[in-house]
Amino acid sequence: MPDDRPSLELYGRSDGAGLALRRGTVPGRIERVDVLDGSAVVSTTTFTPPVDGAAADADLVLTPWRRRPGAPTVVVHYRRHQPESRVPAPSARGSFRLDPDQIGDRPMPQATPDGSPAQTQGPDLIGAFFDFGTSRAVCGVFDRRRVSGSDAALPIAGVERARSLLPVQLFATDDSPDPAQEIEDRTVGIPLARGEAWREIFGCAPLDVHHVSHTKPRTSDLVVTGDSVDFASDATGERVRGAKRHLADLDHEVPGTQLNGRELFRRVYARFAELVAAELELPRAIGSLSVTFPTKLPPDKRDELLDVLRTLAPKVEMNIDEAVAAAGFAMMKRLGADFLLGVEAFTLNARCPEGGRAWEQPDEWAKARAWHENLLVLDVGGGTTDSALIKVTVVDATPAAAGDSPGRFYRLQPQVLASGGRLNLGGDRLTAQLFTLLRGKLGIRPGDTRFRGVEQAAPRQQLFHALWEAAEAVKRQGLRGVNPATVRICTAAPGGAAPDSAAVPFVWPVPPDGAASAEPSAVEVTVTADELAEQLRDVVAEITWLAGGIARGGLDVSGGGHESVDRVLFSGGSMHSAALRRGIEEGLRRRFESDQLAPTFEVEFDAEFAKAGTAVGGVYLDAVADLSPDAEDPEVIPELLRGISYLDVDASRLHVNLAADFHLRKGSQETYEEPVFSRGQRLELEPGGRAYAEGRSTYPVRAVLAVHRYDVSKDDGGREADSLWATHTMLQGQADQLAAAGVNVRFEIDQEERITLLLCKGTPGWLLDGPAVDTTDVPHGLIVPPEREGAPATLRYSLYQEVYQVGVGLREREPLAFAGDPVPPGGLLLHVAARRITLYWGLSGAGTGAAPGLGTPMGTGVERDAGPDPAHREFGTLADVPDGYVWVSLDATGSLRFHQQRPRRRTVTARMDLIDAAPGEVYEEVMKSGLFYDESKDPFSGTL
Repeated sequence: MPDDRPSLELYGRSDGAGLALRRGTVPGRIERVDVLDGSAVVSTTTFTPPVDGAAADADLVLTPWRRRPGAPTVVVHYRRHQPESRVPAPSARGSFRLDPDQIGDRPMPQATPDGSPAQTQGPDLIGAFFDFGTSRAVCGVFDRRRVSGSDAALPIAGVERARSLLPVQLFATDDSPDPAQEIEDRTVGIPLARGEAWREIFGCAPLDVHHVSHTKPRTSDLVVTGDSVDFASDATGERVRGAKRHLADLDHEVPGTQLNGRELFRRVYARFAELVAAELELPRAIGSLSVTFPTKLPPDKRDELLDVLRTLAPKVEMNIDEAVAAAGFAMMKRLGADFLLGVEAFTLNARCPEGGRAWEQPDEWAKARAWHENLLVLDVGGGTTDSALIKVTVVDATPAAAGDSPGRFYRLQPQVLASGGRLNLGGDRLTAQLFTLLRGKLGIRPGDTRFRGVEQAAPRQQLFHALWEAAEAVKRQGLRGVNPATVRICTAAPGGAAPDSAAVPFVWPVPPDGAASAEPSAVEVTVTADELAEQLRDVVAEITWLAGGIARGGLDVSGGGHESVDRVLFSGGSMHSAALRRGIEEGLRRRFESDQLAPTFEVEFDAEFAKAGTAVGGVYLDAVADLSPDAEDPEVIPELLRGISYLDVDASRLHVNLAADFHLRKGSQETYEEPVFSRGQRLELEPGGRAYAEGRSTYPVRAVLAVHRYDVSKDDGGREADSLWATHTMLQGQADQLAAAGVNVRFEIDQEERITLLLCKGTPGWLLDGPAVDTTDVPHGLIVPPEREGAPATLRYSLYQEVYQVGVGLREREPLAFAGDPVPPGGLLLHVAARRITLYWGLSGAGTGAAPGLGTPMGTGVERDAGPDPAHREFGTLADVPDGYVWVSLDATGSLRFHQQRPRRRTVTARMDLIDAAPGEVYEEVMKSGLFYDESKDPFSGTL
C-alpha cells in the first residue's frame, strides 16, 4: 500500500514546536534545523549527536520557538552517508517552503505560556507594484501568505536544464540529492563552468519561492463614462488611447474624457487596484503600493502623481523607474531561490572593483567584498523607450563582529550610471508608420482618418481605429521572426470576415447613421518584407543611437572606461518582435566597436515576462528592501554565525541623470570641445521634486549663445539643425560691453532639460540668510583671509560629511570641500544628502608637507580625490545637519548656515545692470529650448 503521508510536517507543541520528517526526505545525518519566516529566523536547533534522517522517520523537537511563521521555510542542514570514504561528507542543506494552510493533520499554534493558539501580529505583508504602460498595464504583488507548498530546494526546471546543457562529467550518474552541492564539488577551479551551471539552475522565475505573483497584462486603452473610468478589456464604449502620455501635464484635459489628468489617473489606479485584488484573490486590501514611471518623467511630475495616489493605500511610493524594475526581475532570476548560492553564482561571473573577473584578476577578485556587472536595460514599450546603464553590485556587508561566519549578509546595490528615454519611440511609432503605408495602399485619403477638431468626427475615428488594428496585426505578423516577412491584407465588408484566414483582415467600419459603407479601392494589398525592413530601419537606428550613447556616457562618468557592457536586457512588449531585437543587438555591437567598447555582451530576453517582468522586478526589489533586517541589528550576528544568510536591497543610488551631451557653439561651424553638461551627469534633487545640475565651465559672452544636444556625441549627433537645443540672443554691442566689464557665461539645466543662462561677474553669489552655526571651537577658524586685496578667501580645513560605506558596514567620511578651495565673495554652497547627518572639519596637513592646521592648498600636486592620508587625518565634529536641511553655505567671513531650500542667487533684473554690479551678481534667463512633448507625434491625437 503506498505511503501517502506528507514528507514533512511542522506542528505546535507546548514546549516549542515539532518537525516530523518521513524516512529518506533528508538523505543523511541531520545536524541542524532552521525555521524561517521569510528572511527572519524563528527557530534554530542543533542536534548532537546528529539524527539519521535517511534510515528511519524522525520526530524532532525544535526549541526555542519565537513565534508562529506566516510564511514558513524549514532549512535542514545534513551530511550525506559516505560509507567508503575517510573524508567527512561536506555539509549540505535542503530547503522546504511550506504553506501554513497545508501543513498536515496537526495545526501549528504560536507558542504561548499555556500552549494555547494565539494570533500572529505583524506588518501588512501585501505589497503591489503597478506598471501602467502606454499599451498595456500589469501589476506585480508580493504576498507572503500565498506561498505554494514546495519541498524543492532548487527550481526543478533549472536543474534539468543545467543537466541537459552542461558536460555530463559535472554530474553524478545517479540522481543527486543535492544538485547545488554536486555542482560545487565538481567545478572547483572551473569558474566559468560553475557559474554557467548555477546560472542555468537559477535561469527561471520561481515566483512562488519569492512570494510574488502578477496579473495578466491588460490593455491600457480606457473607457470613460461620466466619472467612471475602466479598462477597455473590461468595459465597452469609446476608447481613449495613449492616456499615459498625459502624465506630463496632470492639469491638461484628456481629449474625449472631460477629465483632466489628475482626475483621470486617480480613477485609473483606483480601478486597477480593484481588478488586481479580484484577479489574484487577495485576502485583504493592498497596504503598500509602488508605482513605476518612465525614465523621462521628471521628479516634480512624479511627486504630482504621488499626491494624486496617496488615498489608494496607507503607503504609496514612486522610487523605481521602468528600466530599473526590469533589471530587478533579471536579478531575481540570477539570484534564484537561495540567496547564498545565487550570490555566489553571480559573483563567479561578475567584476571586482578593479574591473576584472575571477579568471582575469584572481587575486583582486578573491580579496574583493563587492562584485558588479554593467547591465544595459532597453525597455521598448508601446509609446516610449527607456534605457539605463545600471551598475548591479552585490556587496558582502557582513558586520565585522560576525567575522568569517558561514552565514553572510549581502546587499544588492543597483546604481544608475546613466539613463534616458524618448516619448513617441516604441511599438506605436512602427504601427503609425505602417498605418500611413496601409492607408496609401488601400486608397484612403489622409483626411478620412483625421478627427481632431472635426464636427461629427465619429466616422473618421472609427476608420482610424479599424486601420490602426490592421496595422498592428501587420506589425505582429510581419516582424515576429528574425527576418521581416511579407504580409497580405484582405478587406471585408462591415460585419464580415476576411476571405483568407492567413491574411490580415481589414474590416471597414459601419457608418453610425446606417448609411451605405464606403467602398475600398482595393480588395487585397501586400506589405512586402523589404517594405517592413525599411519601416523598421529608422526605429532601430534611433533606439540604438539612444542606448549606445547612454552606455558610453555612463561608463565615462563612472570612471569605468576600461570596462564594457556585460549584459543587455531587452524588456517591454514591443520586444516580442524578433526582427526588432536582432536589429538592435547588431546595431549595438557595431556602436560599441566604434566607441571602443567590447561588443561581447550577453543578451537577455524573457518572452513570457517581456511586459510582466517590470512589475515583478519592481515588487521584488521593494519586498527585499522592506523585509530585510539591518546588518547592524544585534539579533542578526548570532544568526550569521549559525549559517543564516541575508539579502538586502539599497535603492539610494537610483538618482536622476542626464541622457545627452550639451555643447556650446563656439563659432558658426564648431562647438567647444568640452561639454557644458555630460551624459550620465547626476542631477541634484531638491525638495519638491525639482532636479538640476550646474555647468562645468565658464564661457565668454557672445551675441548668439546656442547650445546643441547630442544623444551620442557631437561628432556623431546628426545634422546641426537637428542638434540645436537652446538659444539666447542679444545685440553685438551689448555683448561687447558685458565682456569688457568682466562678465562671463554659465549654464544650469533642470530635469526637463530646460537650460538657464547665468551671466555673472566671477562666481555667482547667494542670498545667505538665517542663523549661523557656532564654529568658535574650530582652531584658527574655517576661513583663511585673502593674501592680497581682491583675492578670494580660502578654506583652512577640508569639510567632510559622515556616511555609511555601504556594503562594508563601516562609517566613513566623504569630502564635501577641500582645504585651499576658494570661498568666493558670494559664498560657497554645498549640497548634502538627507541621509548624511554630521559635518566634520579635517586637519589634513600632516604627512603632506603643508603647515599643520592649514590643510592641503590647491596646486601642491596632491590628488584632490584621494584626500589626505587616512593614517594622519584628524577630525573634529563641526555640527549636526538638522533633519530636512540639504544645503550648507559658508560665506567669506566664515559664517556657516544650513538651508532647507536652495538659496536664491543675488540677481539683477536686466543683463546690462551687470556692468555696474558687484562681483557675484547674476542675471538669469531660461533659454528658448526644445519641446518636451510634441503633440504632432502622438498617433492618438486625431491628427494622423
